[in-house]
Amino acid sequence: MTALPLSSADAGTTARPRIERVSVAADGTQGNGGSYAPVISADGHYAAFRSRARNLIPGAPNATTLYLKDLRTGAVEQANVAKDADPDLRWVYEFSLSATGRYVAFSSTAEENGPGHVLDKHIYVRDRLTGRTEPLLGAENRKGRATSPAISADGRYVAFASDRTDLVPGGGTRQWDVYLRDRWKHTTRRVSVASDGSRANQLSDSPVISADGSRIGFESLADNLGAARLHSWPESSLYVHGMRTGRTRPAAVTRDGKAASTVLEASISPDGRYAAFATGTPGIVPGPGHDTVVWDCYVNDLRTGSVRRVSLARDGSLTDGDCSHPVMSPDGHRVFFTSDAKNIVPGGSNGRRGVFVKDLRTGAVERLDVSAEGAQGNGGAGSIAVDRSGRRLLFDSWADNLVPGDTNDSGDVFLRRLP
Repeated sequence: MTALPLSSADAGTTARPRIERVSVAADGTQGNGGSYAPVISADGHYAAFRSRARNLIPGAPNATTLYLKDLRTGAVEQANVAKDADPDLRWVYEFSLSATGRYVAFSSTAEENGPGHVLDKHIYVRDRLTGRTEPLLGAENRKGRATSPAISADGRYVAFASDRTDLVPGGGTRQWDVYLRDRWKHTTRRVSVASDGSRANQLSDSPVISADGSRIGFESLADNLGAARLHSWPESSLYVHGMRTGRTRPAAVTRDGKAASTVLEASISPDGRYAAFATGTPGIVPGPGHDTVVWDCYVNDLRTGSVRRVSLARDGSLTDGDCSHPVMSPDGHRVFFTSDAKNIVPGGSNGRRGVFVKDLRTGAVERLDVSAEGAQGNGGAGSIAVDRSGRRLLFDSWADNLVPGDTNDSGDVFLRRLP
């Protein structure tokens, strides 16, 4: 791993950005395939990412693989394996880490090349301490699909989406719904329901989970979850369900109570208080709007009901580009997001989709995908993830100027350490 430590010799009093490439082998060899979709454990110890690289570990499969990187030692391991290195788990899709990185939940077309040639996705949970990998919903009767796992901090709860009809009593038709599995009690509850318990009347998916598993956010096309439809046709919007209260509330609404159209990039804070989302729907907050459709990022304080647009320039003006992938810091003081706006930071941005952080107390905005010398990334950035300290940020990017020696002409995963 190529680390660029701070130095007392750095020019002036401004610390040089501490950025390093994570998607490399233990000896620092760069990946020979693209790496993307990073996740970081809450304690900041492990980074996980998907990759087509075959040289990050010996004997890597010729498939999209889930790798786990020890950010302290640099060691790399494959996470989508069973105790006996079952080759049928080699195709991995969505995934999630527990707070310490002990548990890895992932979806896989587990038997695509195995005896049963099963093409449906299923979810597995790997316990890295014991080396065991088990199907989340048991090995029997796996008819139907289950995807998009989101695991709680202690590994007890896993939220997921599925079109199976046998997960809860009266499962109904084969519609995609969001569920929560209690791995200790071996019970499953449907989450995509209205506050009165009625099932969402349209597809629901893409769950996100609070640290303790008490709140689940999800996207849904339904119009019976507490917000009227904005148009006559269904559009995905963000909802949050309280597992203790049974209440489902819309988290992305216009000022007149209509469900705002959101994309599959929403998040909720570890304590479940804040929901962050991106939308091109106007009328979310008071004040002027864009003349054309521009996707902005917002944060909804679910305790107070206040909503704030966070994709603004330092002076509070509207930005001239789209925002996506908003993630709150656990203390609620900062929000991280990606944007291709050119006017979002003083001096301007280069128009490549970059990674930014906004201080919600001061309004200051800083670009984070920059080299130690301060050069902005020359390739687009995508997904981001933040640990519970709010000071370790993972992101993927096609930039090749963030660290020395980046010559693999592929997307990589980077770690930015913040003061």
